[in-house]
Amino acid sequence: MAARYLILQPAFLGDAILTLPLIGALRDADPIAEVHWVVRQSTEELFTGHPWVSRLWPWDKSWKGWSTLYMVLRSQRWAAILTVHRYFRMGLLGRFLPAATRVTFDKNPLAWAYTYRVSHVFAEGIHEVDRNLALLRPLNLMGRRPAPPWLFPPASAWQAIKPYLAQGPFLIVAPTSRWPTKEAPFSLWEAFIRKVKQDFTVYLTGAPSDRARLEALVLSPRVQNLSGRLSLLEVAALIAHAYRVFTVDSATTHMASAMGTPTTTVFCATVPAFGFGPLAPRSRIVEVSEALSCRPCGLHGHQACPAGHFRCGWGLKVEALLESL
Repeated sequence: MAARYLILQPAFLGDAILTLPLIGALRDADPIAEVHWVVRQSTEELFTGHPWVSRLWPWDKSWKGWSTLYMVLRSQRWAAILTVHRYFRMGLLGRFLPAATRVTFDKNPLAWAYTYRVSHVFAEGIHEVDRNLALLRPLNLMGRRPAPPWLFPPASAWQAIKPYLAQGPFLIVAPTSRWPTKEAPFSLWEAFIRKVKQDFTVYLTGAPSDRARLEALVLSPRVQNLSGRLSLLEVAALIAHAYRVFTVDSATTHMASAMGTPTTTVFCATVPAFGFGPLAPRSRIVEVSEALSCRPCGLHGHQACPAGHFRCGWGLKVEALLESL
């Protein structure tokens, strides 16, 4: 009988994408296993039909939704539960569901009640993918870290992007973030687009709510605002064909890593040492050269610069973006 594993990681989209190598390595070590995955509601669109995942369980982040999940998942016996999410409610779910083995990070508040606790450290040279893969060690299931792609858009997604491929070589520019202090000033992107729009088509991408803001960067007919026009899987397919992706510390970086597309990631309030940089070959990181005592100001950034000057953003140079190209 095939072993059944449960992965608990209902974080934001980028964090979910960086869980895929863990799932791929688990599949490599145990090819006939069932792998179930609890994801954040609204991110499941990107993973629906994924060949590594037996079933997705979307969670709406409410206690009512938690209770519903618990009632459904407790009827199954899990060979192991891997709680990737480092917060209380997933720690609680992983602890009370029936399982032979439970593994989580030592930063989870309920780690003491798990079978195994794995060290979670933010340090230079340790990527989030590597941290996640370490959860497999206690199970002796260290399969190979999968090479890209980690996402597999369906035929309909590849068909939908054909008109964009017909316009020649293109760049993707994704300058927005859920956290404003992760965003570089739009003046940087405007200067960059003015320099490259003669040589490339530029596709602007972002959440549907970013569409109005991104119109400010539509500087010529060779710049198209695709925010809200494509599904997440269509964006992944488009990224796979891009000459290069230019973005900030956001989910787009991780989508590009998943598709193996060279990426230039701009870091403002956050830092690459957190382990969320691009992984595709020939990728580059752009950040201010000045050493700022206030940086990083947090793991996710803020709504506004706590110091009031935002030098980590205003100090960025367009030349660094152009050099990466």
